Amino acid sequence: CKPAELHYAVVYFSKASQFDPEPPAEQREFWELCKATGWELVTNRYQMQIFRNPAPDAIPIETDPVVQVENVRAAMKKGSARANWCLLICSLLQLWLQFRSAYTIRDFLTQGFALSAVLIWLMLGIKAVMELIGYYHWCRMARTAAEEEGVLLSPRTRKWWQILQILGFLVTVALALSLPLLNSSPSPSTLIILAASLAYALLLALIVNGSRQLMKKKGFSAEANMGFNILIAVIGSLVLMGGLVWTGLRVDKVPSLQGHVNAEIRPSPAYPAGDTEHTYTVYHDPLPLTVEDLVGETVYKDYSCYREIQGSPLLTEYTYKQEVPFVFSISEQDGPELLYEIYEVKLDCLYEPVKQSFFTDTVYNIPGRFKFAVSQSWTPVDAAPWGALDAYRFIREDNTPIGNFLLCYADRFVEIRFDPWYDGAAPTEKQMALVGTVLGSGPLS
Repeated sequence: CKPAELHYAVVYFSKASQFDPEPPAEQREFWELCKATGWELVTNRYQMQIFRNPAPDAIPIETDPVVQVENVRAAMKKGSARANWCLLICSLLQLWLQFRSAYTIRDFLTQGFALSAVLIWLMLGIKAVMELIGYYHWCRMARTAAEEEGVLLSPRTRKWWQILQILGFLVTVALALSLPLLNSSPSPSTLIILAASLAYALLLALIVNGSRQLMKKKGFSAEANMGFNILIAVIGSLVLMGGLVWTGLRVDKVPSLQGHVNAEIRPSPAYPAGDTEHTYTVYHDPLPLTVEDLVGETVYKDYSCYREIQGSPLLTEYTYKQEVPFVFSISEQDGPELLYEIYEVKLDCLYEPVKQSFFTDTVYNIPGRFKFAVSQSWTPVDAAPWGALDAYRFIREDNTPIGNFLLCYADRFVEIRFDPWYDGAAPTEKQMALVGTVLGSGPLS
């Protein structure tokens, strides 16, 4: 088509909604009125309408700046402002839930998925706050300009802010997706849960948006469409979350998907031969320090050696267990056991908060059911035999020391439990030195 000089006008109709099956009668009447005065509707999206007029002396559709400001404000309040308030509330709720679900800072920093969720919701919350600040600032400035100067202060779209939002979104999503994979030894289950989470988000978005569009085509009213859409979103999220939990439980039952090497699933001797429902698992994972390393060869050989590594770029948790796999009662033939957990701190600024978490009582609370606290009673002991900076031993409520030790090294914390079934004798200096060499500074994975 040939170039032409046209006048364009953007008008907001606050009563329109994305749930309307078709434009409301009042809006269509407004279009007819504009057409009669030479303004042709080019396109519209919800509350925003764009008109054009080829006449060189076209009369503006809206002439009162105060009315224009109120129309724009009402449309933004119903659309983006309401959405940003909902987004901000959801962000704060999700951040509160993520921090609330972690009993200690160690629990939080070792959960890659929790850190990913915090990162995403924090980004969305910041975006909502910035958008709301811009909206209320424009409303105040535009109302003043309209009343005092008789001009419309158009909302300005800052290109740098749009570019920053896009870059922030891409970086945040990339970090959120990579955090669970930056574990020192990611297991196949991590990839499965990550893929299932992405499928959950995409499927929920398709269900919500698809149902809204379908109801619009079927002629549902805006109120009914919005109500059913909210109901579908809630039910869909619950069903899909249930599927995600089910996937996690199924994956958890397969040792190979958890990264365990040559694990055996044995039938329980408490049930008849051939029973496959009641089983227990014996693990054969490599351990950096074993019972045999500390006390020499033992008569008992059928140990279960369990290793689990989880963490994030901030903190990694290593859990090791060498246990008698299945017993009905304590027997003299059972060998000694060894359990230890190692926390490797990646940032110096986190060292003290992680250390203090070992000395803070842990409160477990399920509202309406139970609430109790687990005290952390550690007393200082000589750290030199362990080659540690600080060392502590656990004390029971009756002031009786047991074989649990907390050892603080330059970038690690080692919590080791010698033979947890019995109090046992204190480890020798040779055993302490071996623990310091292997667990305090040696390779763990």
